[in-house]
Amino acid sequence: MQRSTFYYKPSFGRRGRKPSTHTVKVDGNVVTNIEVVNTLIRDVYSQEFNRYGYILSTDELKEMGFIINHKKVYRLMDEGGLLLEKIKSKRGNRQFVLWRIIPDAKPLDYICMDLKYVYIHGQRRNAYLLSIIDVATRYALGWSLRFSMRHPHVILLLDGVLNQYPAEEIILRTDNGSQFIANGLKKYLEDKPVKHEFTHVATPEENSYVESLFSNVERDVIGKYEFDSIYDAIDVFTRYFDFYNTKRRHHGIGRRSPLTYWNTRFIDHPVRPPEILSGDFVKGDDTKEMVITKSSLEQPLTKSEHGLSLPKQDEKKSPKPFTENCPKNRGLNHRL
Repeated sequence: MQRSTFYYKPSFGRRGRKPSTHTVKVDGNVVTNIEVVNTLIRDVYSQEFNRYGYILSTDELKEMGFIINHKKVYRLMDEGGLLLEKIKSKRGNRQFVLWRIIPDAKPLDYICMDLKYVYIHGQRRNAYLLSIIDVATRYALGWSLRFSMRHPHVILLLDGVLNQYPAEEIILRTDNGSQFIANGLKKYLEDKPVKHEFTHVATPEENSYVESLFSNVERDVIGKYEFDSIYDAIDVFTRYFDFYNTKRRHHGIGRRSPLTYWNTRFIDHPVRPPEILSGDFVKGDDTKEMVITKSSLEQPLTKSEHGLSLPKQDEKKSPKPFTENCPKNRGLNHRL
């Protein structure tokens, strides 16, 4: 056995060099660490509106002539209880998808929501298409097209769907986009009959129902048209979703349209589809906070009625109506 090993006595204190008890200033004076903390309280934190952390506090002390680094300032502020409170994220408790395929679903048991980019050629920028689809019937319950899509816009569209289709319990499936994991959306759903579940990261097949919808949108609309403005795109998508719900046949539901399948397969279901006229479903655009269906025009949704805290939108001129016979106002160029 080595002699140093035989006589070794372990130290149960903190390893390394003991922390300093004094601080040197530029003029050569040495002051105690207590004086450093008192200087922070007296000359820095006494200012109105001052909420500095340890990094900015270090810069203040250096400007006052102290030779000190941010690590020591952090230790002194921690010992003196001067550190700011840490912001804790509450996004960790998320319910993830258990099953990819949803068998034996009924209308409004499961709904899926997702975003897709739509390029607006005339304005040279992408817009966001937000869509909500019912899993059982493949019926597009609502959609919104905007240049900016944040969680208040998601709440606005979802609120319109929940008011138009009252159900006892709904499971909402989304991915992990910033709009869907926002605390504002989580707080909105607390008093709603909605259970929110998330797909696993980099697993779009778990949200295949709405991805199938976007595949049709890509083939039937985005790859076929060029849009001069977002208003032209809104006009096209209004007609497309009307066609999608009432006439387009789907292999997954027996080569029938979503409306026909809903009315024939679920005759006795308490939640019924609306009486479809032109554009008779929830829609959003960049000029209106919400366009409600024909059946609910008597009681339109407002921000005050539902207590939604929404960002203010810039006022824009209303778009010109779509006129097929007038090339100037048409603004829709079929891609050759």
